Amino acid sequence: MAKSEEGRVEELSRLVGGRFKLTVLVQKQAREYYRGGRAFMPNVRNLDELFNYILDEVEEGKISLTSPGEEKEQKLTGATSK
Repeated sequence: MAKSEEGRVEELSRLVGGRFKLTVLVQKQAREYYRGGRAFMPNVRNLDELFNYILDEVEEGKISLTSPGEEKEQKLTGATSK
């Protein structure tokens, strides 16, 4: 049985460290898709589908939110993350 959208958002917000961080992550990813243009946009018909697509990416671990300090550390150690 599929989870409700609200339950899914709650679960993912706990995973990333809170609703605010999840919101920032979704906004940044959506902005990247819009900047890339239609050629790089996932095959979605509306904003609801884009939102769910980005939540799928968070759930699968394809995207994550890093702080500026973590970015510097990752550059020094050679680790990669989005």
